[in-house]
This record gives sequence, structure tokens and C-alpha cells, in this order.
Amino acid sequence: MERLLYMYGITLKEEADGKAFSEWMGIDGKAGLEVLDYGWCSAIVSAVEEEEFSEEALEMKTKQMEWVQEKAYLHHEILMSLKDTVTLIPMKFCTLFQNEGSLKKKMDAHENEWMTLLEKLKGKEEWNVKIYNHPDRLRDQVADHHPDIQKKKEEISQMSKGMQYLQSKKLDQSIQQQVALEQQKYVRQLHSEWEALCEDTADKKVWNKNVTGKEADMCWNGAYLMDLEKVETFLKEVTTANEQGEKAGWEVEVTGPWPPYHFSSLSKSEVR
Repeated sequence: MERLLYMYGITLKEEADGKAFSEWMGIDGKAGLEVLDYGWCSAIVSAVEEEEFSEEALEMKTKQMEWVQEKAYLHHEILMSLKDTVTLIPMKFCTLFQNEGSLKKKMDAHENEWMTLLEKLKGKEEWNVKIYNHPDRLRDQVADHHPDIQKKKEEISQMSKGMQYLQSKKLDQSIQQQVALEQQKYVRQLHSEWEALCEDTADKKVWNKNVTGKEADMCWNGAYLMDLEKVETFLKEVTTANEQGEKAGWEVEVTGPWPPYHFSSLSKSEVR
């Protein structure tokens, strides 16, 4: 009897051998995880029921927010556990195969690509960094300390009252422009320093305040693929940046380690 298979990720066969994955429950809470070997790679899967995970069923289920939130959370939690055990190419939510034959066909076709990617990911972790700024605090720093602004202030102080008013308005615009430049400069500088420690980096979407719920502006959102032996240095640099930038309104948030979501571009999300 053919089985509908839900795939969580791909790993190296040598790493999966001997692991008791069958003791881990799959996304439906009924079947345990299985390891299916294909050449040098192994697929980590669990059998699921067509009543819930067939292509037709998913068309309805994915419209039910409660179901999506529950299953997406379980999918993520399984990946979090797997990445602590093996080198993992994480599959996207609801990566399904109609049977073992269709899975084998996919694995055979991409074995070399996945082997190359797994070698790249071995011994590495993904960390995410978000950089926020309170522009009012940075504006005060720029207004009080930037040499060009200070020079302009001195020039304005020598003008007539009428000219002072007009030039002060222009000065405010110049300060705002300088704040934007300082934000870009600061983010580029930090990213360049962290990038030097990484195997790879990925830009993520910068969200507005309606999404973040913060008073500060998000100025940077990035993912970093880090060698394990460099993680401590990386985290120390992030902590230092957060402390040193506080007076100018900077906040640096780091989270991880995550499954290498942003460095596994070969993963697909579709029913086979």
C-alpha cells in the first residue's frame, strides 16, 4: 500500500545512521519519524493520512488559520530538534510526496546538489540579527556632534533674525538627511564586520512599526550562517554593538541558532 509522506528535511546518511528518530512523533501526532536512505543522503519523513494531507485536503486546511498555526509550529519544533542532531536541509511547511517512488525519484535527481549543500552546512548554524534605531536619539547626537551641522549652526547664529528662521528650517532638513545617512552607514559597518565571520549571509525583509510593534525603526534584518567555532566571537560582537550604540538609540537583537532556513534554497514545498 502506498503511503503519503511528509518530509521534514534531508541529511547525510552517515549522520542519520543509528539515530532513534522513530521515537520522535511526526506532525500528525500519530506516526513516528522515519529515515529513508538514498545513496549518500537520507530523507527524514513521517507517514500521514490523506484525509488531512492530500492535495485536496490541504486546499481546505490551509484556509483554516488555527490548523495552519498548529501544524506550522509543530513543523518548526521538529526541525529545531533535528538540527541539533544532524546536519539538515530543512524542508518548507507541507512538503509532501505521494509515495516512496516519487520521493526516490526526487532524491536520485538531486543527490549531488544536496550533498554539496550539506557539506556547506556541516558544522554551521544560522543566526538572525535585527537592528533597530530610535531616530530621535540619533538626531540629538547628530545635531550636537556632527561637524558639518555644528558649522552650519555657527553660521546661522551670525545671521539676522529673519534669515535665522529660514536657515534653521533648512538645517532641520539637513539633520534629518544626515540621520538617514548615519543609519545606513552604521548598519553597513556592522554587517561588514559580521559578514567577515560568516560562511554566508542573507538579507531579510525590513518590517515597519505596524509589524514589529516597536517604537524604534527597523533598519536591518539579516541571517548569518556561522561556523560553530566562530559563534561565540560573533555573539560577543553583537553584544558590544548593542551596548555601544545604546546612547545613539540603537538596539541590536540576535536570535538563534535556527535551522538553516535562509541557506537551503534547494528545498521545495509541494505535493509530489
